[in-house]
Amino acid sequence: MKKMLIMASAGFCISMFAPTTSQAGYEIFDPSVSSCTGLNCSSIVMGGTVLNSVGLSTARWEAAVYANRGECLRLDEIAMFGTGADDEIVVVGPNGTVWRNDDFTGLRPRVAFIAPLRGWYYVTIARFNGAPAPEHDFYLAYGRYIGTGNPNCASPTPGFAPAAPNKAPNAAGQSAPGGSPTAR
Repeated sequence: MKKMLIMASAGFCISMFAPTTSQAGYEIFDPSVSSCTGLNCSSIVMGGTVLNSVGLSTARWEAAVYANRGECLRLDEIAMFGTGADDEIVVVGPNGTVWRNDDFTGLRPRVAFIAPLRGWYYVTIARFNGAPAPEHDFYLAYGRYIGTGNPNCASPTPGFAPAAPNKAPNAAGQSAPGGSPTAR
């Protein structure tokens, strides 16, 4: 019993004084899929904060946003408030594809692309170079749009596919064929 109390106290102390480097926005769902053509029209605009309570961490803001396959997904940081704020948006899709942008409009990033799959797209907003970020606030516009020709996806952000996994050689020193259980 005494050992459990000591362990619980130690865990509590660590959790109270450990620096937090991110705050999750969790899953954010825009129920409207719009055919409007004005930039950021029909988007959800939300406020966020990149926290850096200890001053030395690479603070970031995180959330997951939803899109269907074939929709234009646009994430546009429309405003930043705070000295030294210079963000980058990184989005990771359900299949591991990565989209990233820094300085689309001034120092503000924007990511826009046609969603290759239905699902949750994980968004991180942090300082562009990974250095400790000054604490600051921002507004992010998240929108889902119909069609590949929608102006909200003009100049799409290029996506980078994840690297192919290395296949372990079998006993004969040959790579296993793609369909075998050892290739997974």
